[in-house]
Amino acid sequence: MGIPRELKGSKLLLMGSKVFLEKKLPIEGASRIDEAMSRNMTILVAEALGACRLFQDYLNSKGYRNVVVGHAKSMRYNAGGWKTLQYGTDLKARERRMIEECDSAIVIWANSSGVIAENLEQLKNLGKPTFLYEYSTRTGATEVGWLDPGRTYDPYYGMKEYFRRRKQWQK
Repeated sequence: MGIPRELKGSKLLLMGSKVFLEKKLPIEGASRIDEAMSRNMTILVAEALGACRLFQDYLNSKGYRNVVVGHAKSMRYNAGGWKTLQYGTDLKARERRMIEECDSAIVIWANSSGVIAENLEQLKNLGKPTFLYEYSTRTGATEVGWLDPGRTYDPYYGMKEYFRRRKQWQK
């Protein structure tokens, strides 16, 4: 049994690369966000530059209110004046906790970002249905589809997790 290929649960995470500076949300992602809104899912989104701001602007343009903006140390952007929640004291902790809290995710991954690759591995390992929009700012090439449980998004993920756990044990 693989990872479901549809949005599940009541909490949807919107996450993406800060270098994704397009002016319009990809239609494939927008249609899935529209589906989540029609189901009144709670939408978790961060406040970073790039894709997160684009997600926020889209939700705000639709007048959607069931949104939580997650942050680490400070709030940088909240387009809709939504509820905010601190998910840790640094960006890695914020992303990890938001991933743990969600039931499904939509991710914009630009230029094979290592940070997003690590998050994709975590989503995959937790079995969370994730719709992925891959984009290259250099070539304009896109790939769209559901997270592939057989694909390696971050070849160093296992090593990073080992050292993260080791650091926690030493505390």
